[in-house]
Parts: sequence; C-alpha cells; structure tokens
Amino acid sequence: MRDALLAISFTALAAPAAGAITLLLPVECELGQTCYIQQYMDHDPSEASQNFQCGPRTYNGHKGTDFAVATAAKAQAGVNILAAAAGTVLGTRNNIPDVWTGKFDPDAIKGRDCGNGLVIDHGEGWQTQYCHLREGSGAVKKGEVVEIGTKLGEMGMSGRTQFARLHLSVRKDGQPVDPFAPNGPDCNAAISEALWDDLPLFQEGGVLDVGFSD
Repeated sequence: MRDALLAISFTALAAPAAGAITLLLPVECELGQTCYIQQYMDHDPSEASQNFQCGPRTYNGHKGTDFAVATAAKAQAGVNILAAAAGTVLGTRNNIPDVWTGKFDPDAIKGRDCGNGLVIDHGEGWQTQYCHLREGSGAVKKGEVVEIGTKLGEMGMSGRTQFARLHLSVRKDGQPVDPFAPNGPDCNAAISEALWDDLPLFQEGGVLDVGFSD
C-alpha cells in the first residue's frame, strides 16, 4: 500500500450523513481502568486547540482519537487492537520498528508518521485508520473482509509517537469525523450523537499510574 493511505492530514471536519457507522471500542481493554483516552480531535481551526467539549485534551491539528496505556511496558505485554466496524482492509503496513524509548528519528519515518497501521473501508464513504501498531503484529491483509471486533494487531510505538497508543481516525468521503461529535462540537451539550456503540468514558484528566521509583 502506498504511504499516502496512512497519512494524516489537517482538513475541515465533515458532518456525517444518514447511515453513519457505529463503532466498537478499538482496544481490548477496560477504558478508564487499564487504558484511557490521551487526546481527542482538535476542533479549533486556528493555531490554538480544543476538543469537542472545548477542553484542553487535544493538540493543534489532531484529527483522531488516541487510546493509550499507562506505560510502554504494559503495551509490550500485549494489548490487542480491534476493528471498530466491519469492512474491507484497503492496505496495511507492518514493518516499522517500535521506538519503546519514545525517541524516534524524524528522517527515518518521513512520510510514514502513522507507523504500522491499516485502513478499513466500511462502505458509503466511511473509513477508519489505525496507527502506531506494534511491528510484526498485523493480523489482517489487504483485501481481507473483517467483522467488528476482529483482531487487527497490537498496540505499539511505531512511527511518530512518544507513548504507546492507538491513533484512530474516522473519515467520511475523505474528511475527518470526530466519533464523539460527528455533527461538530458543542461545549455545553450532552454527548448524544456519538458514533460509539457503547459510549466510551469521557474524562478531562485523571491518574495514569502509581508506583515507586529510585
């Protein structure tokens, strides 16, 4: 697959049409307990940033949702990445080394910021993209039809990332869609139009891990 399939671009948000897809949590974990959402999509078109509820949990130009675990060691123990919806695999990449130290070489990953990952087509213009998978963990191939919940690979630290995570992008007709706010942000409204089958826990902050160090 061409690297362009796995590129993340900064474009205007698209409002979903009728027949929008429904998404499963794409990480095999307990959200808020064994994993968490580190960053939401950025809805501010300026150089500032804000998530769908006008909070700070995002960064400028971020067009996806980052699911993470507390430490690289926990990812190395094995965290499965799952298909958020049924569809056909458009392409994959599986040979980018993980940088478990969080220190990646920008030149080595130029044009491959997504690291290891894949794109799934769900029909009617809907696609999902999965980034930063563990090297060699890819469990599906181009052209394969997958069901919702199919294992796609494992969480890793490949590409442009400084922590173990899954970056999930949702697109409609090539335009990014926030699965928490597919019709656009509303700072005061309840989360009622989200694409999630079982709405993930929304938190503006929390404790990631507790322990001792010398």
